[in-house]
Amino acid sequence: MGPPQWSDLGMFLQTFMLLATEAGLATCAQEAWATKPQTVAEYVDAPGTSMLFCGMAIGYEDTTEAVNTLRSHRFPVESFTTFIS
Repeated sequence: MGPPQWSDLGMFLQTFMLLATEAGLATCAQEAWATKPQTVAEYVDAPGTSMLFCGMAIGYEDTTEAVNTLRSHRFPVESFTTFIS
């Protein structure tokens, strides 16, 4: 795979996550799994020709759990983006 295919995969994941949200499901992309490819491959009995890029949690969000109320600080988009019209 080259750079164009990685962006395709990212767009696929985003589309999947948006469709899941539309269906009432919560998701969490987990690229950290790519740091443990052998462990995951053994667990899921993946063929040696497969490459682990990321995982994704999908399910129903429990909004009563404190961990699900975390909101991280974000810089305003205008602080790092230039819009040209």
